[in-house]
Amino acid sequence: MPEIKRLILAASAIILALAATPAVADPWAKPGDLALRHDFRLLADAGVLRAPVNAWPIPWATIASDLGAGVSPETLVPEVLAALARVLARLDQVRGLQGLQPNARLAARTDPFWLRTFEDTPREEAEVRAGVSWMGDRFAVRAQLSFVPDPQGSGQEWRGDGSYLAGVFGNHILYAGALDQWWGPSHDDTLILSSNARPVGGLGLQRNVAMPFEHKWLSWMGPWNYSLFWGFLESNREVPDARLIAFRFGFRPTTDLEIGLTRTAQWCGQGRPCDAGAFWDLLVGDSNVDDREGAIEEDPGNQLAAVDFRWRSPVGNGPWAIYGQATAEDEAGGLPSRHFGQFGFETWGSVNTRLVSGSWRAHFEYTNTLVHFWASDPFYKTAYEHSFYQSGYRYYGRSLGAAADRDSQLFSVGLTLVDARERTWNGLLRFAEINNGGDGTGSDTIHSVSPEELKLFGAQLSHRRSMRHGNLNLGTLGLGLGVQYSENRITGESNTDVQAFLQWTWDLSGT
Repeated sequence: MPEIKRLILAASAIILALAATPAVADPWAKPGDLALRHDFRLLADAGVLRAPVNAWPIPWATIASDLGAGVSPETLVPEVLAALARVLARLDQVRGLQGLQPNARLAARTDPFWLRTFEDTPREEAEVRAGVSWMGDRFAVRAQLSFVPDPQGSGQEWRGDGSYLAGVFGNHILYAGALDQWWGPSHDDTLILSSNARPVGGLGLQRNVAMPFEHKWLSWMGPWNYSLFWGFLESNREVPDARLIAFRFGFRPTTDLEIGLTRTAQWCGQGRPCDAGAFWDLLVGDSNVDDREGAIEEDPGNQLAAVDFRWRSPVGNGPWAIYGQATAEDEAGGLPSRHFGQFGFETWGSVNTRLVSGSWRAHFEYTNTLVHFWASDPFYKTAYEHSFYQSGYRYYGRSLGAAADRDSQLFSVGLTLVDARERTWNGLLRFAEINNGGDGTGSDTIHSVSPEELKLFGAQLSHRRSMRHGNLNLGTLGLGLGVQYSENRITGESNTDVQAFLQWTWDLSGT
């Protein structure tokens, strides 16, 4: 698209022009690394990290700023000290890289029906990737190319996912590229913007270091950050070349509480209004279709809004937390309406036995994407759908929000163990009812998981470890094994599938 090229060239010119600014532009910590997320959570709950940590990617600069503010090791329990040591080592590794850094990845899986979580698992049955990155004091660039021999949904064998050009000006990061996003505190699903689908390419702006407002009326929010993204959706959809706009504001008024506010929207595209008036209507929420003649043609876009929270130990001072996310598909009277939601509980601790020494984190999570699922008359086929953007809130056939897509409920229980050498074991049990609003005719093909109502039960176990030979880094090995039982509630047919994946990543920058 010419517009994409123009915007990327413009962003590149701005970034290169700002490269002489005396600032620091470390790469991001990107979603997918369970061990790193566990460590960030331990440090945040202990008050070592003060910045919001529920929205990924997270700039390394904001982590470095908090760690540089001063830590009293004598006040930290052993598992937090171990997490601090691992994060400091990772930060030193990222900062110490010089010159061009190559990266590569090989990944394969046996079954396409694998509901993706925060964990980095293969999206395709096979993928080969190679690339190179460079980091300076003021900007960073990554160019990588993947080959997928049998692509699903997109028809694209060659992909540049994960590539970017980024620079820092003031306390803001400007970037052009395609980065995975995970906005929310959840482990297994986030309803508003997840890494389930391939990353959408576009332009982004993000706060580099999270600090409180200086104004006395706003300082109560504590450290805060924001992310703004303008992306370009694919051409082979009902409204070709539509845009994706996403904005998030996150803040931590106390060490124990983090809150996030998010809005996303699909708008513009071929045959849709793209002028300033339409954008203003989108911005203020005036985008509902009503009964007026021609209202569909005037509707500026498809919007979603969400509020999420994570609250550590609301009662007592134990190692536990609750979290949740409420998402709205529409608006009424200027306020979000037609809600669906998620709730979770997590706890953590340490283990020290003859077999393993490290820390663990367990969680229970419930997600329901049926609008007004608690009511006697819920809204079917509403979440992630729109009367004009009929490809829905999806990208190359996969939901941009919850992996299970709309009209689904999921119960999951997970346990993650991270040992002293940062090796990770992750177990997950999941029960789900997919596409509860399916009509049984097979015509509901827009649903990205199943055209008909489906019940499934799955058990998964994955492991990740770094491989070294002396001082030689041989990359990271990840593998997983699972079994999944599914039952079509319309036809009565059932299947039991063994699932497995294997991936090797060699990436010294760790991003």
